[in-house]
Amino acid sequence: MGFSTNSFLFIFLVLLLAVYVPVGSVFPKLRTFILLCFSVLFYSWMDLSALPVLVVIVAVNYLAGIWIAHEKKKNRERAAAVLLFFAIVFNVGLLVYFKYAKFVLGISFMSLSAISYQADIYRKKIQAAVNPLAFALYLSFFGKIIEGPVVRYADIHTQLSCPDFTSERFVEGIRRFAEGLAKKVLLADRVGVIAHEILGLDNLSPDLAWLGLISFTLQIYLDFAGYSDMAIGLGKMFGLDFKENFDNPYMSVSLTEFWHRWHISLSRWLRDYVYIPLGGSRIGIIYINLLLTFLIAGFWHGVTWNYILWGAWNGLILCFERFWNQKIGVRSPKFIGHIFTLLVVMIGWALFYFEDVGAGAHFLMMLIGMNTTGVSGFTLRWFLSERNVLVLIFSLLACTTFSDRLGVSMRKHRICDFVYLGLLGFCILIVMSSSFQSFLYFKY
Repeated sequence: MGFSTNSFLFIFLVLLLAVYVPVGSVFPKLRTFILLCFSVLFYSWMDLSALPVLVVIVAVNYLAGIWIAHEKKKNRERAAAVLLFFAIVFNVGLLVYFKYAKFVLGISFMSLSAISYQADIYRKKIQAAVNPLAFALYLSFFGKIIEGPVVRYADIHTQLSCPDFTSERFVEGIRRFAEGLAKKVLLADRVGVIAHEILGLDNLSPDLAWLGLISFTLQIYLDFAGYSDMAIGLGKMFGLDFKENFDNPYMSVSLTEFWHRWHISLSRWLRDYVYIPLGGSRIGIIYINLLLTFLIAGFWHGVTWNYILWGAWNGLILCFERFWNQKIGVRSPKFIGHIFTLLVVMIGWALFYFEDVGAGAHFLMMLIGMNTTGVSGFTLRWFLSERNVLVLIFSLLACTTFSDRLGVSMRKHRICDFVYLGLLGFCILIVMSSSFQSFLYFKY
C-alpha cells in the first residue's frame, strides 16, 4: 500500500483522519496510541505475515536499550559494550535474513533506526525510552517505515509521547504531501515509462542509451524525493517533524557534495555509525574506511553484484576526490565539477539499474557506441514526442532549486493553498485513472 494508491488515499488515510483529528484534539494523550494502532494496521495491510517480525524488533530493542542504559549508569562499560554488540548483531542478522532470504517490507529502515538508537544510548547521547508505545511508534510509524527517512530517536523523542498536532502544521503537511505526490505521479511515473522502455531494449544507439539513462536518473530522484516529501508531510500532518532527506543533489559540483545532498538521512547514518567507528579521517587509512563504508551501502541495497559494484564505484570516486583535493589541490571550474559529478552519478545509476552485471556492462558500452550489433528499431525521435519532451523538461526543473524557490514563494501566500488543493486533487484523479507503479525504493 504505497502512498500513491487508492487504498491508502481513500481508505487508510481517511480512516486515520476520521479518528485522529476529533479524538486526538479532545484527548491529546491518545495521539501516540492512535498513530501506533494505524501504523500496525498499515504494516499488516502491506504484509500480515511480517507483523510478528515487527513485534519482535520493537520488543527486543526496547528491552536492550533499557539494559544498556542500566549498565552504563552502573559504569559497567564492558557489559554495556557486550549488550550493544549483541543488539547490533540481532538487528543486522534480522536484516540479512529477512531482507535477503525472505523479503520483509520495512526491515531495512527499522534496522538502521534500531542500531542508531542502541549506539546513541551507549554513547550517552540519549536516554533509553521509557514509554513502550512511544518507542514502538518510533520504529513503526507508517510514514517512514517503508522507504525512510532514517529517523533518529534523538530528533523526535520529545514528540513521540504526545505529537504536536496543530491546524497550521496540518496544513503545511498537506502542502508537502501534495508536492511529493506530484513528483511521484506527474513526473517520476511518466519519465519512468521512458526510462524502462529504452533500457529494456537490447541494442541501442548512443543517443537512445543516453536518453534512457537520463530518464532513469530523473526517475529515481523524483520517485524517492517524492516519497520523502510525502513522508515528511504525513509526519507534519500528525505532529511529527522529520528532517529533510534531499537537497537538490543533482546540483552538486563533486560526488562528496552529492552524498551530502542525496538520501541525507542514510548518508549521515553511514557517516556516524560506519565511517567514524572505522576510524573516519583520523585513524587508519581513510581511503579504506571510505571504500568499506560504501561497500556496506551497496550491500544494504542488495546482495547482487551490481549493488556491490555501485557501492565500490562511489567509494572509489570519493577516494579519488579526497586524494585530489589533499595531494594535488587544483580546483576545477564549478561547471566542470558539475558535469563530472553528473557523469559519475549516472554511470553509478547504470550499475544500480541492471542487476545482471553483464547487461550493465553491455549498456555502458552502448553509451559510447560499442557493443551494438544492430538497431532496436526505435529512434530518438520516437521517444521525444511533445508529451515526453514536456515531462523531461518539468522533471529537469524539479531537480533544480527552481521548485524549492517556487514552493517557498507559494507558502507565503495563503491564497496559494487553493493551488495546493487543486494539485492534490489532480494527482488523486491521476492515481484513480492509472495503474499503480510502486516506489523504486520499496525493494531496498
